[in-house]
Amino acid sequence: MENISLSAELGEIRYAIEGAHWIADSVAMGAVPDPERTHSAPVIISAILLLVENRLHQLGRVLRGEENPAHLLTSHNVTGGEYADREDVVLRPWDWSGASKPSPSETKETAQPRPVAGTEPTRPLEESSPVQPGTPGEQPPPTGEQG
Repeated sequence: MENISLSAELGEIRYAIEGAHWIADSVAMGAVPDPERTHSAPVIISAILLLVENRLHQLGRVLRGEENPAHLLTSHNVTGGEYADREDVVLRPWDWSGASKPSPSETKETAQPRPVAGTEPTRPLEESSPVQPGTPGEQPPPTGEQG
């Protein structure tokens, strides 16, 4: 069974970020001879960063045990278990041979997409009946300090 080299995976992510950086620097210094490529650079950089973000999210899920490491396996990070570098972290795919695979409904992520910064809905104030001043149960206004 093939295993996944964490250092090779992180190295590939680093190369993608370096590529986006190189494109941005080339455009900033006017080193791109073709104007068409200069205009498409922001889209290319954005695509690279989106791929990196998604791969890091997936890697985080694998490291937390929420996703099978086999989903990370590609030609750039494959390593043999017994020949793996002793300094590397090797991720081993889950062995499904002895157990049944979980159904998609059991592994389905239930988290909703996060809202874009600044668009979060405001939380309503505590929904309790207001206490009238001078009545039993009156509480002083909050001071921001917790006791």
